[in-house]
Amino acid sequence: MIEYLPLFPVYVVDFIGALLVVVFALIAFFYARRLTILQPKSVLWTYMFWFSMALVALAVSRGVGHTVRFVLLYIGLPGLWKSIAPFSGGLNTITFTSVAVLTFYYSNVRDVIERVKNDAIALYEANLRLQKAQEALRRLNLNLEKMVEERTKELRQSEKKFRGLFEGSKDLIFFCNEQHIIEDINPSGVELLGFKSRTDVIGKPFKEFFRDERQWKMFKEEVSKKGHIKDVEAQLVRPDGSRIDVILTISVMKDENGYIKGCEGIGKDITKMKQVTESLIQSEKMASVGQLAAGVAHEINTPLGIILGYAQLLEEDFEDNPDALESLKIIEKQTKICKRIVGDLLKFSRSSSDSEVADVDINECINEVLAITEHSLNIDRIYLIKNLSQDIPPIKGKKEKLRQVIINLLNNAHHAIGHEGIIGIWTEYDSKTKEIRVIIGDTGEGIPPEIQNKIFDPFFTTKSVGKGTGLGLSVSFGIIKDHGGYIEAQSPPKEKRFRDAGMETVMIIHLPVNKSDNQNG
Repeated sequence: MIEYLPLFPVYVVDFIGALLVVVFALIAFFYARRLTILQPKSVLWTYMFWFSMALVALAVSRGVGHTVRFVLLYIGLPGLWKSIAPFSGGLNTITFTSVAVLTFYYSNVRDVIERVKNDAIALYEANLRLQKAQEALRRLNLNLEKMVEERTKELRQSEKKFRGLFEGSKDLIFFCNEQHIIEDINPSGVELLGFKSRTDVIGKPFKEFFRDERQWKMFKEEVSKKGHIKDVEAQLVRPDGSRIDVILTISVMKDENGYIKGCEGIGKDITKMKQVTESLIQSEKMASVGQLAAGVAHEINTPLGIILGYAQLLEEDFEDNPDALESLKIIEKQTKICKRIVGDLLKFSRSSSDSEVADVDINECINEVLAITEHSLNIDRIYLIKNLSQDIPPIKGKKEKLRQVIINLLNNAHHAIGHEGIIGIWTEYDSKTKEIRVIIGDTGEGIPPEIQNKIFDPFFTTKSVGKGTGLGLSVSFGIIKDHGGYIEAQSPPKEKRFRDAGMETVMIIHLPVNKSDNQNG
């Protein structure tokens, strides 16, 4: 044993070193285990955990081997150690190789860690960019929502304005599809066309409202050719048969591909404007003809008086000559007819002063005229429909002149019927317009459209020679004009109630109450 004593310190140091290697390896294993638990997905800590395990195995294998060797040698069993030494060396070699292999893989692990780090950085940067893009998208989305909200608000306001204009316009506004079927129409259009509800109009062909089919074809061709028409006059017909004059402006509507999908149009009612215009034209015509008639009447009246005077003197000289006396009687008769015509011309040209302005009860005036004319009407089997309103206020006017107008209109109705028919006479008062209306209708043949604008012209008559001078309506028109009103002729009547009563023609006298008190003769 003494020969081994010099190596004892070395063995002791080797033994203590082996124990320290085991302790440090276990400490490294402990911290690697903790790091692995804290960050189980970390490649570095996983690598360090397995590396520390290999170190522990190497340290334990080497330390146990050295300790067993020291113990066996110390107790004098070197043979036993020799028998187990190869196994201890092999185990040391295996554990050492494991540590060496893991050490060699450190560079690869480092590359993996670097790559993962770079990927993590790239992922982090990508995540930052994604967050920025998401934030930008969020702001854009907010702006887009705001823009959509503002645009929706503008569209809503625009639609409200359009709907207000569409619903509130007093003109006819309509929309048709490509087959010219009405798809929408405003309330004024419904009323103008003579309907009560929009649903009664929607679905109807616009063509049905044209009085003249040729005019509709012209409209259709013009719109198809030019794409629009502007301020073109047309006459439309209501369901009750009444007619209205309108000015139409129509434009086609196209889709995004340029194909025609329908049309839109506006119509302005000019019926009353035309009536007023025609009345003004008639008034101007009457004024011009009246001035001419006054001059002619004064020029003819003097020679007619001389002819009549000499004819009457000659009758006294030829009392014994029947043939000559008969000729003179004819001259006298025809001269008187001429003087009557001249008198009518004077009445037409200026108001006569043979009656004074006073309060006139229109109903009373009509009843007085009917008392005179009703007998002649009964002889020809012409029956009278009388519907006089009791709310008619008196007007300031010339009673005799108004009687003359009513007589003229009744005589014209009588002549239009001939034998067997009905004459209707109505009176009514509109408190809003302060206007009295006297309507005289008949069941005669009616007035042909081509002469309706001529019936108030002086000397225009449809009666046979010797039965009329053509001054009756002209004189009547002048009298009513002097009372601040006008006469309107409708054939056929526009109002259904008159047509239902069988009237083919109505003459409507309009007498404004607030103007009739200005008569001065």
